[in-house]
Amino acid sequence: MNFNCIAIDDDLSSLETLSDYVYSLGNYHMLKTFTDPVNAMNFLQQETDELEGRKVDIIFLDVEMPRMSGLELFGLIRSKAHYIIFTTAHLQYALDAFEIRADAFLLKPFSIAKFAQTLNTLPSLQPKKNTQHHSREEEFFFIKSKNEKSKLVKIRFDEIIAIESIQNYISIYTKTKTVVALLTLTKIKEILNKRENFMQIHRSFIISRDYIDEVENSLIRMQNNLMLTVGENYRLELYDFIRDKTIKTGKSSLNFLNTIN
Repeated sequence: MNFNCIAIDDDLSSLETLSDYVYSLGNYHMLKTFTDPVNAMNFLQQETDELEGRKVDIIFLDVEMPRMSGLELFGLIRSKAHYIIFTTAHLQYALDAFEIRADAFLLKPFSIAKFAQTLNTLPSLQPKKNTQHHSREEEFFFIKSKNEKSKLVKIRFDEIIAIESIQNYISIYTKTKTVVALLTLTKIKEILNKRENFMQIHRSFIISRDYIDEVENSLIRMQNNLMLTVGENYRLELYDFIRDKTIKTGKSSLNFLNTIN
């Protein structure tokens, strides 16, 4: 069975390289290539004879293109392909690719070995199923460190203790390190949105409920000894969670729960 591919890149030499790599692997077929992202979008959004009503298996998508960037095009064609892989010569776009949930990222120039390795990481060239369970690919993300601008730092979701917003930066406190990155709290909230263990407790703080050590009135101590104040607008959600998790042993615990309102 051949898996159909489409490549979108304004650079002809990049398209030629991708086509050569695709045909070299044997069970992949380059259905079409586009230098104009708008033409690619129109092709994918129409019911064409070439697609026969099916999704494309893989789209290789450049980032910097005239008329429309790959990041803009991604949202318009996401539903038209099982997998979308970004291909770019610019490392700074890696964070954007991870944020919008691209399936993979290839940094130009890449070898055919790297190309094949990336395709082999795709779980299955079948339609993705909605599930409440997170796959291994969703257990972590990479983010560019403010202090080490050439590095992408791996962050595991289950190791995040708290995230602090300071102007346009965030500090991510984990079990092993603190990473400062140029990102807003709103953006990181979008990434954490589907994970039930994270909650916002202040306009400047998001915490993992798994790492709460102590609660006293409106103060929380996290496992890294970070002391935080719960903002008035965020207390109800936190206190409902605390009540649900509190073993009531008598009047003393009832009195305590009344004090945190």
